Amino acid sequence: MPESVGKARDVVVVASEMDTAFIKENLQIYHYVPQYEPYFIFVFVSDTMLKNVKQFHSLFLCGSLKDDFIYELLNEEARVSTLKDTFNLFKVNDLWSKNQTVTILAVSEPSFIKQGITKYRKMIKKILEESYYKKVKSSFYSKEMDRNIKNHLKRFGWSMDIPAGWMIDSTHKEKNFIYVHTHYPDRIIFLYKEKGELPASDSLAIEKRNNITKMFYGGDYVLKDMTIAERIEFKGMKGLRLKGVWQNDSLVAGGPFLTYFLTSGDSLYVIDGMLFLPGERKTDYIIALEVMMNSLQKLE
Repeated sequence: MPESVGKARDVVVVASEMDTAFIKENLQIYHYVPQYEPYFIFVFVSDTMLKNVKQFHSLFLCGSLKDDFIYELLNEEARVSTLKDTFNLFKVNDLWSKNQTVTILAVSEPSFIKQGITKYRKMIKKILEESYYKKVKSSFYSKEMDRNIKNHLKRFGWSMDIPAGWMIDSTHKEKNFIYVHTHYPDRIIFLYKEKGELPASDSLAIEKRNNITKMFYGGDYVLKDMTIAERIEFKGMKGLRLKGVWQNDSLVAGGPFLTYFLTSGDSLYVIDGMLFLPGERKTDYIIALEVMMNSLQKLE
């Protein structure tokens, strides 16, 4: 089986007939970085050209049982189920190539395709986002990792996969604050620990991050209107995640950031990744920071 191809943000949409504007409107994901930036580039292909795009890492196939390419992809049980239920959504990994995600929306009649996209919109977007993340992660781990800096980080009770070219700064280790960083573009991940509990609200989490960056970053703060928060679990720890935009007025700088607040025992851990890349696309870089942060392990 060949390796999948395509940029991380590519999503190939295959259909016999399609409303491209409708698909973009319902399946595109945007976020502030700080400008409004789309996750995906949709490439629209007729079903007759399916054989030419089978190697792409992310495919979205939509059609009815009257379309040969949908009918042939489904087994008898799936066809009967689709005919009975009107709509069906399938996700198949590595169908035609390695590290591939194929999302199939099957409907009983062509007139139900738009309704099916609307019905499964959130689920389809989640699948496409996961495929995007998987592609960025695969690219990240194709790089050489720095074993020395990883071992050095272990002295402070952490393990994290770090590519070659990054550096570690432990100037404030007595205050339980250390960070790794690199340039071109500028990226930083800091690790901080204190006695405490998970912030009780989103606003308190933002305030906590602002206090930390005020101490160590010289005035960075969160733009609340461009930041979202959600409760998470991370490596067995309860947590809260912030995703949004930071700004520094004195440096006339800003960009996207991602922060995890995690608790273990009586300790609060804060892991934060941030990016500064003015005037260029940022999503791939911030997702790569998320891949690094997700490799983090707290050593006992």
